[in-house]
Amino acid sequence: MAKDKKKDDELFNCSQEHELNYVAKLYGEKEEVVKKFLKEKCESGEIKNFTHKEVYALIKDGIRD
Repeated sequence: MAKDKKKDDELFNCSQEHELNYVAKLYGEKEEVVKKFLKEKCESGEIKNFTHKEVYALIKDGIRD
């Protein structure tokens, strides 16, 4: 999903709001749903030490049309 392969391999940082915004914006009209989903996963610790690529896979599996 990311436009930048280098970014895909980096760890997703839940403590930085711009990380949440960056990923959520990639999903267009689902931006708010994705942002809420990510915040929940961050709070639960589920995505600790996930790469961006792993986060995209989790979003794909967790967010349905």
